[in-house]
Amino acid sequence: MKFEILQICSGKAKDVNVGDKTIHTAYLKTPITEPTYLNKLGLVGDEHVYKLHGGVDKAICLYDKDDYALWESYIPNMPEYAAFGENITTRGLTKDNIAIGDTFKLGEGIIQVTESRGPCNTIAQIHGVPDIVKMILAKNATGCYFRVLKEGTVHPGDALELIERHPVQFTIDEFNTLKYHDKKNKALLEKALLVDALPLSHKEKFQSQLEKL
Repeated sequence: MKFEILQICSGKAKDVNVGDKTIHTAYLKTPITEPTYLNKLGLVGDEHVYKLHGGVDKAICLYDKDDYALWESYIPNMPEYAAFGENITTRGLTKDNIAIGDTFKLGEGIIQVTESRGPCNTIAQIHGVPDIVKMILAKNATGCYFRVLKEGTVHPGDALELIERHPVQFTIDEFNTLKYHDKKNKALLEKALLVDALPLSHKEKFQSQLEKL
């Protein structure tokens, strides 16, 4: 199964004026226009400013176009792609139908879902919506991250091809529910711990939460 990618984007860190202040960020991303290599840390040339952004388990960020509709009334003139600083803007891969461990082909590369994207205050600053982080978390519409299982070249216009659904199907919606809203949900904790693709830090946290019940 192939999912449409509206744009594949990368960004350089730069100073951006937001309101009455200037922030240094790589949030503003633009479409790749030539073949770009995908390595274990993401698209070559895509930069990160903050320590918690990027890394092998957060190499690629995805946000789905279907979820843009949730924010149109709050963000006038919303961009058609990369509005949430994502590398991949897809259509049809929302929190309900993408799960930790699902594996996809992107160009010559292979990527695997690792966790939800933790929305940060940069989103609020860029779009001038102070409460948008709380709003995103309330709806679990965070987007998600991938690790790179196989490196390779990515081309403008590539689709995202599903290779394998993880058998547990611990969705991004369930992950966010457990992480942000219902931390003592035993059924979700037990389900999460069945997912071999879950990053170690989350496994340890969920294991600890389960042991305290």
